[in-house]
Amino acid sequence: MPRWLNVPNVLTATRIVLAPVFLWRYLVGDEDGALIAFAVAALTDGLDGLLARLLAQQTRLGAFLDAAADKLLVACALIALAVKGQVPWWLTGVVVGRDLILAAGSVFLLATRAPLPVRPTRIGKYAMALVALIVVVVLVADYHDAPTARTASWVAALGVVACALVIGSAVQYGSAFLSSARMGRRAHDTGGR
Repeated sequence: MPRWLNVPNVLTATRIVLAPVFLWRYLVGDEDGALIAFAVAALTDGLDGLLARLLAQQTRLGAFLDAAADKLLVACALIALAVKGQVPWWLTGVVVGRDLILAAGSVFLLATRAPLPVRPTRIGKYAMALVALIVVVVLVADYHDAPTARTASWVAALGVVACALVIGSAVQYGSAFLSSARMGRRAHDTGGR
């Protein structure tokens, strides 16, 4: 069996599949199904990293897929909630915009054969944890039929802090990507001599 085909990577792949399922179920009005999909996806997020460490099954592909799965789940959740008016579009725009820029930077680094930094930054982890908290607050409030006005001030306050962290993490990732691009260029220049 290939090294990359392991339990942690299967759990990560499950999260990638569940992200659009959550988006679809929420947009068609099935809040119960959406909440279940999100809860299972969130559970796989905790388990895949833990099992990768415990079973010594950490792979570069797994780290890349884990980051991609997290970003896809958050993007689907924020888009679904913004469409329904549960979170502000500016929050969705900042988070999804940063992730699209990071994806473009990753493609550029891969195309130029530069090393791809896949380790999340501490600020990035805090940002995603806060965004996930916002999603959970909104989903739980929606599940209990709480009016949007009741959670709006909490969502806005948490959203401002999350945006600041997302922007801070974008600066950190940008710096890491630039360093990788320089290292790739140096390796290419010295390899061509």
